[in-house]
Amino acid sequence: MSDAAQTLAKTLGAPLPAEFDSLTEADLTALDGLLRGALAGRAARLEAATETSLQLIPRLLRPAVKKVLGL
Repeated sequence: MSDAAQTLAKTLGAPLPAEFDSLTEADLTALDGLLRGALAGRAARLEAATETSLQLIPRLLRPAVKKVLGL
């Protein structure tokens, strides 16, 4: 397995399907970059949604809610 394939598998957190063997190193690297970008975007949107949701909770309760949520 190539370095790009190992990196992509690590990013996915799962072994790559056999069909990915036909992809070039450049394709695998591009796919890994796109996947990392999508994951970073999702994390940023989730963090923004969490912060927005916490604004709905009364200020005195926010520390307790954050502790329960593990934030």
